[in-house]
Amino acid sequence: MEQEQYKHVEKLIRRSKNLFIVSPYIDEYYARFLLKHARNKKIYIISSSPEEKAKKMLTKGSFPSLTFLLSVIMFSLYYLLWLVGLSYMPILIIGSLFFALFIMRLSTRKPKNIKLKVPKEFIHAKFYVGDAEAITGSANLTYRGMHKNIEHLEISNDPNYIKKLKAEFWRMWNV
Repeated sequence: MEQEQYKHVEKLIRRSKNLFIVSPYIDEYYARFLLKHARNKKIYIISSSPEEKAKKMLTKGSFPSLTFLLSVIMFSLYYLLWLVGLSYMPILIIGSLFFALFIMRLSTRKPKNIKLKVPKEFIHAKFYVGDAEAITGSANLTYRGMHKNIEHLEISNDPNYIKKLKAEFWRMWNV
């Protein structure tokens, strides 16, 4: 049975400019979700046991597949034009530019606005704090935790509570 706690957490992630996330487990699904919605945000994450692929994505970024696809298409066009003996120089130049862009994106793909900390001690707390809302409860930032498990979440818009959770976040961050 599909649960609905994910709707609240995903809305918080989409709408907030500053995010503070504490979840012992993060999977690839939510690493992709965070990367997709990270533009113009500052995201701080504390996770004791993120999946290895999620950890890699959040610290090194994701593979620049669109640029790679465009490079392959351009070089394929170049090859086809070369096979039939037509002028291929413009396609070669454009393909080379896309390939250079792909190489540059590979080397600079680390998300600068996402900071992930994996503490030495296991942190079991789970909370998600945005600009004007905080969510606490039992759900990990995993597909299973947000969509499949029966979990409990508390949502608060109380500025004092949000301030308290942010202070707790920074205490955990600096441990």
